[in-house]
Amino acid sequence: MKVMKLITIFLLVAKISFGQDDGSDVLTPEITQNLKKNIEKQIPRIKQRLINEGLNSDQIEFYIDTFRIQHLVSKKFELVHSTIEMNFIISEMASSYDVLLNKYYKKLLNALKPEDKKTLINAQKAWITFRDAENKLIQTMSNFEYSGGGTIQNSMAIESYENMIEKRTIDIFNYFDSIIKDK
Repeated sequence: MKVMKLITIFLLVAKISFGQDDGSDVLTPEITQNLKKNIEKQIPRIKQRLINEGLNSDQIEFYIDTFRIQHLVSKKFELVHSTIEMNFIISEMASSYDVLLNKYYKKLLNALKPEDKKTLINAQKAWITFRDAENKLIQTMSNFEYSGGGTIQNSMAIESYENMIEKRTIDIFNYFDSIIKDK
């Protein structure tokens, strides 16, 4: 969460420093809510298709959870025009995947035998340490002295952070899914 706060502060500083818009006039809460409502209208059709494909309830839930995030990001990208706006959306995407990561981590933890829970807890702590260290490295490498600067460096750093969170979320779900498939 500390990393997300740093990214948010960076985005606010960039807005002030460069006079770029954060999308708040385009992506008002009302517009975002309407986008979410339109996504929700698609869920019953998607759910039925997934049932027809033979997915179990947990697989369907995960697919729909990730569909909501991906589709909302896609629709928001259609409405914005600046790099800072796109960076803000990617930052929100990372936060959304972090919520899912915690949701499926808890499901996995509850599915494990008591003696195996410590292994997951230790692995997650190690992953968080890795994530934070890797993000620090990415931020360092995006500094002007190493990268030559430019707004693309900030975008790449934010996207790399989001990719780490998204990948870990998928990995944790896959661990959980392999357990529930066998039951």
